[in-house]
Amino acid sequence: MGLFSDFAVKPKLSRTPSIAGLLLAVLAALAFGGGRALAESPPGPSAVGFWQSTSDDGNPSGWFFFTEKNGVAEGRLVKMFKKAGEAHPVDTCVNCPGAMKGAPMLGLTIVTGMKRHGLKYDEGHVLDPRDGSVYNAQMEISPDGQKLFLHGYIGMPVLGQTKTWTRLPDDAIPAAALPPDPMATVGKKSAAPAKAP
Repeated sequence: MGLFSDFAVKPKLSRTPSIAGLLLAVLAALAFGGGRALAESPPGPSAVGFWQSTSDDGNPSGWFFFTEKNGVAEGRLVKMFKKAGEAHPVDTCVNCPGAMKGAPMLGLTIVTGMKRHGLKYDEGHVLDPRDGSVYNAQMEISPDGQKLFLHGYIGMPVLGQTKTWTRLPDDAIPAAALPPDPMATVGKKSAAPAKAP
């Protein structure tokens, strides 16, 4: 018997974990509180809160209220401003697709399905209620949390347009005064009707 003769008898132990071993480790982590970490939001500023969009002339065009659930954000139009020369803002979504056609604009969910990855959000959609177009969309929050860059596009992101929105105070509109989602009041979810090509 030589110095290394035991290696011939005993099977080698693999340093590569098996799939079953990895699965067991994940299940154990979830059972002992690891799932809590998976459900928490990434650190840093998020889209949650109030944002102001501006027209090309620099005047406010709307206020949006964003919420986030399970890492997915959506934004509703909660205040509208009339354009120069308008008697009052357009109050219904005349050109919106599907069940949203004719819905009140105030409270309507305009930005949907934004999946959060730190300061960036993707795989979302944005509705242009002026003409009913639904665009693929991405968002990014500035590191200081004061700017939101909303990028809408068709096909490839390079073929789109980015709008910069400014954060408003958390108490810009009291919670009790927020307009309801008109699609929720008719029992329908206010998700984007279809992905843009």
